[in-house]
Amino acid sequence: MVSSGDVEGILELRRKYPPEPDSGSEKGRLSDNPLRNAVYHLVANCTIITRRCIAAGMSQEQAYTLSDIFIRRADLCRSTAEVAEVNDEMALEFAHRMKEAVSGGFSSTVKRTLRYMGDNLYNKITVSDIAAAAGYNRSHLSTLFKRETGITITECVRKMRIDEAKKLISKDVPLSAVANSLGFCSQSHFCKCFKDETGMTPLEYRDSGDGSEL
Repeated sequence: MVSSGDVEGILELRRKYPPEPDSGSEKGRLSDNPLRNAVYHLVANCTIITRRCIAAGMSQEQAYTLSDIFIRRADLCRSTAEVAEVNDEMALEFAHRMKEAVSGGFSSTVKRTLRYMGDNLYNKITVSDIAAAAGYNRSHLSTLFKRETGITITECVRKMRIDEAKKLISKDVPLSAVANSLGFCSQSHFCKCFKDETGMTPLEYRDSGDGSEL
């Protein structure tokens, strides 16, 4: 289902078979520590999904970048339940990317640009870097991107990073670590961007409970 981009099928399976508390009894023991054991199994699952998606047509660069992102997120988890959530998000994200590859919507250039941006949320990138990856000069890509999406490349990168930050904040990752890992120049700059995007500070967002739904 993941490698074919069957997002709806995956969601239907999740509705039919909601996750249950993980006793670890049905899994091979890779570590005596339950949390570490869950992370190791996520890495194994991620490896299988990555290989299957590459075989189905996803670029190796995109697949391995996604794999790195979710393994890094799993490394920040503090419970087996959080690892399970990251595992579900990983499967859905790979499926969404595979679905995009075979669906319509934006032009291939803009879709390639969005994928590159999504793959590099944890890296420091410039509009020039993004344009080079898309194979266009900065001015042409900026005009095309704004025309199709309604926002600038810079605005889109910031929105994507804030969306990613929400997930980390909901898991009680320290704000300094969130800001640093997502490429903001400082924690104060991150907090300002977060409030501009969401209307509340990161702490207000965490205290509001909105992150519990992510």
